[in-house]
Amino acid sequence: MGKNHYFEKSFPPKRIKDVDYILKHYLEGIEISKENKRIKFILDDPYSPEMELIKGVYVIYKKPVLELLEGRIRSINSHEFYTSKKENRTISDEDIEYVLETATIVALASDNSQILTTYFIAGSGEKLNSILNLCRGYSKDLENNEFKVSLQSFIDDIEIVKEMGLLDEIIVK
Repeated sequence: MGKNHYFEKSFPPKRIKDVDYILKHYLEGIEISKENKRIKFILDDPYSPEMELIKGVYVIYKKPVLELLEGRIRSINSHEFYTSKKENRTISDEDIEYVLETATIVALASDNSQILTTYFIAGSGEKLNSILNLCRGYSKDLENNEFKVSLQSFIDDIEIVKEMGLLDEIIVK
């Protein structure tokens, strides 16, 4: 079995509800209505998906998770992550406006309401891009010569997510 067949089988496009679980459970994001006036201006960004395609909006605000997504903490399995996580408190929906300046906002979108087809990230967290790229799944288009750079980026994303300790949550075995 070739490497590309492995990618295709191991990284099919994820359902929105599966990505929702990863964002809430592992990255401790909280879901917020896309109609919430406190984030409306963020979703007005020209790179944000059209409102009717957005299926979920999440606020990731906890310091250890943001440090993980920024690369300052290597893995969810590290002592540094666990220690930092214990010191954080959970906020309520009413407190969101106080963390929006430092939080990362994620919008998940789908053309068919089931499968993640695109996403938007506002705020820091370059490694979040790697997680969501893998959740979008492997595409046969990456095998074409003109997309060699994209295939290498996909392989790099696998390594980044593996190092973070989250690959097992994304890969289909």
